[in-house]
This record gives sequence, C-alpha cells and structure tokens, in this order.
Amino acid sequence: MATQRSGRTRLVDWTRKALVFGERRDVPRPRHLPILLLSFGILLLVSFLMLSIGDRINAQGAVLTRFMARGQAPLTAQWFYPDKERDRITVVVYDEEFLSATGSAWPISYEAHADNLLRLANEHGQRPKAIFLDITFGQARQDPTLPHLAVALCQLHKAGIGVYLAALADDAGRLRVREGLNGLTDMDGQACFTLVGVDYVPDPLDGIAWTYELSRHRTFNGWDRGVTSPDARAPPYSSAAMMMAQQSEKLNLGVETAPMALIWGHNSATQEMRPTHLVHCRPGEPRWTNLIPGVLRQLWEPAIQPPLCPYHRTLSMSQLGQMTQEQLNYDLRDKFVFVGAHVPGYNDFANSPVHGLLPGVHAHAMALDNFLTYGRGYKRQANWSMPPDWHLFGAGLAVIAVVFIVHVLWRRAPRCVRVLAHRWRSRPWVGRARKTVSQWRSGYRSWSPRTRHWLAQLRMLLGWLLRLTLQTIAAMMMIGWLQKASHIGLLPVVELIGMALLAEALGVMRFLDDLLFGLPKEPRAACTPAAARDSTTTPPHTGRGNT
Repeated sequence: MATQRSGRTRLVDWTRKALVFGERRDVPRPRHLPILLLSFGILLLVSFLMLSIGDRINAQGAVLTRFMARGQAPLTAQWFYPDKERDRITVVVYDEEFLSATGSAWPISYEAHADNLLRLANEHGQRPKAIFLDITFGQARQDPTLPHLAVALCQLHKAGIGVYLAALADDAGRLRVREGLNGLTDMDGQACFTLVGVDYVPDPLDGIAWTYELSRHRTFNGWDRGVTSPDARAPPYSSAAMMMAQQSEKLNLGVETAPMALIWGHNSATQEMRPTHLVHCRPGEPRWTNLIPGVLRQLWEPAIQPPLCPYHRTLSMSQLGQMTQEQLNYDLRDKFVFVGAHVPGYNDFANSPVHGLLPGVHAHAMALDNFLTYGRGYKRQANWSMPPDWHLFGAGLAVIAVVFIVHVLWRRAPRCVRVLAHRWRSRPWVGRARKTVSQWRSGYRSWSPRTRHWLAQLRMLLGWLLRLTLQTIAAMMMIGWLQKASHIGLLPVVELIGMALLAEALGVMRFLDDLLFGLPKEPRAACTPAAARDSTTTPPHTGRGNT
C-alpha cells in the first residue's frame, strides 16, 4: 500500500512539474527525461483537444488555420517547391491589350479563336506539346465562322498536338460543348480534342484555392468526387491538369484517393516583356524576411504592395505578333500552353495564397506543374479524424516537437549564457560585456519601484513575443520540409501547429496546473506584524516549568 501511494505521489509530482515546466520560476526546474516526455505529451494532448473543439465549433476548420497557412504558403513556395518544371508551361491570355490592338469586343468570333490557335503552332516549328483552351463553348450563338474553329482544332490534332477544351457538365454528368463542336472527329474518326472539367471549389472560409479537383461524377444523390461509384449516372470526367498529365506527359498518377492539395509556386519565371496588366507586378524572389510571421512584417512593410508576378511565363495574345521567331520558339516549342481570358466582364478568377486574385487559367497551370514536379507523389488533401491518419499524425507530431524543443532551449538559454560567460571569462569582450551589464544593473536599482515594475513587465512581454516568433519560424521551416518530403497538404499540419502555438500563447498548461493543483488561499492571521515576529521567534518548549 505504501509503495502504491509512493508511486501515485511521484506521478502527481511529475505531472505538476510537467505542467509548469518552463513557466514558473518558483518550481524546481525538472531534469528527468520522463518529466520532459510527459510535458511534451501534455502539450500534444492539449493541441489535439483544442483542434477537436475548434472542428466541432466550425467543421470547416478554424480561421486561425487559414491565417497561418497564408503566411506559410509563400515560405513553402519559395524555399521548398522546386521550379524544375516551371519553364515547361506558358500561359497566354486574351486581355484588354489584345482587344485594343485588334479592335475587338468580347466574346471574339470563332474565326478569331481559330486564327490565334493556329498562330500558336505555325509552320516554323514552334509546335507546343499540348494546348488547353480555358474558354467554354457551351452556349450556341449566332456566328457563321464556327466551322473555322472546328477545322483549326482538327488541324492541331493532326499535327500531333494535344488539344483540350474546357467544358461544363450537363444534368446527367457528361461534359458537353455546343452543337457543331460536340463529338467532332477527323477524317480517320478520331476525336479532334478532349473535353476536360474546369470545376473550381474555393475554400468556404477564405475563398483561397487550397485544393484542385481531379475527377467528378454524377450520382442519383448529387455530385461526388473521385472514381465512379455503383450509383453513378455517368462515367467520371477528369480535370484539365490531370488529363494533360496522363495523356500528353504519360504520367502514372496512381489511384485517386483525395483531391490535390495545390502548392502554389513563388519564384516567378524570368520575363523581359510582360503584358500590360502585369507591368507593375513584382517578380517572385526568395526573401529571408518571409521567415518572420506576417503580423510582425506588417510593422515595416507597406500596407499596399504591387501584386506578385504569376509563377509561369505569361503572355498576351497580342504579343505573339510582335515577338521574333526565336522568342516564339523559346516560349511555345514543346511547351504546355494554357490559353485563358482576363477581360472585363469575364469573371473567371482563382484566389492564390501567394499571388492573390489571378485569372482562373493559372490554377490549372499550377496544378499541372504539381503533377510534373511530384508525379504520383503529388500532395493529397487530408483532414483530421479520430484516429488520425498515420502519415498526418507523424507530421503533426514532428511539428509540435519543434515547438516544444524551442520552448526548452528558450528556458535554458540564460543558464547557457552564464556557463559560456564563465568559460570565456578571460576574453576581453566578455569582460566588457559583464561590466556593461553590471553598470546597467546599478542604474536599474536606482530607479523607482514603479518604473522597475513596468520595465519588468515589458521585458516579459518582449520575451514572450520573441519566444513565439522563434517557435513560429522553426515550425514554418519544419512544415516546409514536411511539405517537400511527404504527400500531405498544408492545411491540416498548419491547423495542428496553430493549436499548439495558441496553447503556448494562452498559457493553457499553466491554467491546467491551477485547475488541478491550485490550493485555496489560507486566511490571513489576525495578528500584528510585531506579534507575528514574536511568535516566530518564541523558543521551543523544553518541558520545564516556568520559574
């Protein structure tokens, strides 16, 4: 019985030391490995508990997650997303510059579409590998030049260029375009183009394109993602990027289990001549200042900055007639060419966490870049569940471990400084530093108690902010590495690390210590200070009578 009570007492003592680890100086600093592990386990449990509560309050995830993820996305993009496939993709847009140069109005004629598509692949050898036209021809309109577009599409197909047309699904779940194009074949009976889906599902909280749809199919209960199911009304159709990767690049993407967790690139392609709407954009370049959390960067960065240039080389359709053949070959030959529109009244936009609002065609280009970069190891969308997926749990465990290690190192930093100062005490610069500190302490003691109190509070606040900043930076670097090494997306890991940092910031473990081990205050003794001093100095009773 005594052994059980002793073990239970030791466990309670370790639990209290683990809860107050590094938070209070009136408790002996723990030195045992079990206490460190127990403290880490409690932080992990608190983080998961807060994550579970947050998901129950809002099933789509906490707003804090999206805020942190938007700060994490540029860091992941510029340091951990390789740009080896970036120059294989070119985006060409119909914009106001094109409309002004040609004296056209939107929508342009089918014949104009045909001429521009053939200009992308003329007889001089600038033949693209594939062309995706992100303009849906679903509704019929009075335009007698439709046959010109049909002939141009078949000519591109005959030249060995993969042609992909954006299309919308009908009520039965089949992709369709207008009469005159639907089911178009060449003289050999082969389809002149491939219809692809262009479904865009922004995040319901912040409207950001965190994911990219891959396959969809229509069931009797509505739309469903992924491969077909027994109650499907029509075969599934694939998105533009997925179809181009499988057909034109011959990539084996494996079994589809979840939508793509889209990683946006940051380091934009070098480009001398940009379209008019991108003249004032700033090139995306690696910057170490992005390691600092966005809340702090706002203290010195201007509130309004030029937008970041798109990741891929972007041209206006009007520029094609002004470029030399050498330039055209560099931008178009054996490239994946994405053709979209950026004109007034054409509301096809995607909200990037790195670039802000972009024409929707850039989302498809970025998704293909993800496929070309990662292959079948592209990032999958993942959500927390109980029990969590092992890969997701391992990633979250690693990131919270980084937060905890920074916490441990932060609390041991003063002791390490004293040890190093003692070891290097013979060096001149250490002596000067100690003399300066001694002079500052002498001046500090001469200040009034109120001044010393506020300075102490300010020091604690600055230390708290610095510790959270270091923890955030370390966690962001770990998240970026995990993003590169694993197949999980950004949001779930950021969600868990957000809860861990929130627990650190709010002092949840200290609150638990007060809740579990807090003792009620003893009533103040009804005696004067003099009586209290007399009572504490009364000699012990010796057993002899008073004389």
